[in-house]
Amino acid sequence: MNPAWLYLATFVGAIGLSLLLVPAVREYARNREIIDAPGGHKSHHTPVPYLGGVAMVAAFSVAMVIGVVLRRSAQFDDGQISITFGNLFSQGDGLVRELAVVLGLALVFAAMGLIDDLRGLSPVFRFVVGLGLATVLVSYGVVLQSPLPDWLDMVISVVWILGMTNAFNLLDNIDGLAAGTAAIASGAFFVIAILNDQQYSALLAIGLAGAMLGFLRSNFAPATIYMGDAGSLFIGFMMAYLGLKMRTNVAEIPQLFAPVLVLGVAVLDTTVVVVSRLRRGLSPFTGGQDHLSHRFLRLGLSVRRSVTVLLVATFALGVLAVGLSDAPAGVGYWVLAAAVISGAMATVVLTTKVARVNEDSHSDELVEAEKPNVTPIRRNLG
Repeated sequence: MNPAWLYLATFVGAIGLSLLLVPAVREYARNREIIDAPGGHKSHHTPVPYLGGVAMVAAFSVAMVIGVVLRRSAQFDDGQISITFGNLFSQGDGLVRELAVVLGLALVFAAMGLIDDLRGLSPVFRFVVGLGLATVLVSYGVVLQSPLPDWLDMVISVVWILGMTNAFNLLDNIDGLAAGTAAIASGAFFVIAILNDQQYSALLAIGLAGAMLGFLRSNFAPATIYMGDAGSLFIGFMMAYLGLKMRTNVAEIPQLFAPVLVLGVAVLDTTVVVVSRLRRGLSPFTGGQDHLSHRFLRLGLSVRRSVTVLLVATFALGVLAVGLSDAPAGVGYWVLAAAVISGAMATVVLTTKVARVNEDSHSDELVEAEKPNVTPIRRNLG
């Protein structure tokens, strides 16, 4: 099947499935009272259902399975399309098997997040399970390729997977930010994959972008449904996987940092939050109002504008990453320097006294937050 048509069909299909499934899941969550109730540090005044991540994960998974089947088994002949299922997992087609393994691991992450959404899990248990899943993926062969020793590449890969999975869990702190960031980042990964002739990675990236955009329609402020940990852990894992799969020129050292640029907003948010909490003697796993989005709010921006600023920054970093992925070292180092300087300047502004005021508090006036990060919320399941 023509790759261009396949990418378009997968993208549109993922959007359509997400748009169909999200309202159904939202209604189910409302009926079963699986909700984020107002009160405490929450600023919303009506119950907002969870489980949006379930719809998003289902939409992406179905779109990807259909896309892979068409990519591997569909043939055009005299205007007719025929599909031969027998060769889907034929010997030598390691990429299809890899995608099956990756999707399976991502679904385990989503299942763990769903249990945490409904019942609550300890951070230690989540870490141990996440470490195990990351190790399985790296052992399967999805690993950073750099001039460093192989064992160090494997360690960095495990840390990257765990870090990025939790980074999106932390980023899911205000309406539309995590889904919007994932949609833009997936688009950047899609372009990089196309430039490097990685058709399966491109298919996965464009499908994920479609699922995010379909979900974003109901999740952008004011959100009518939240993704919960089931969604944030899933997309964080998929972002980490896509970052490891980007095959740029290993000889050009700056190109190795293209995935970090693509996900720069998530990386910066996590870094600022962890440093801020450790500085104040708090656990990084506690909730708080110290994210980049909260700091923009304290500087006077609305929820929509705070999210928009961060999404524009994600888009700009994505464009830089696409350029960096094919740039010679001489240019690449300048691109990285510009990105680091910009990040440092943003950090200075967002850690001023005005932006930090009351960051320990849980004021109802601050943000339409989805939930305190990685802090389990017990819900009435009816």
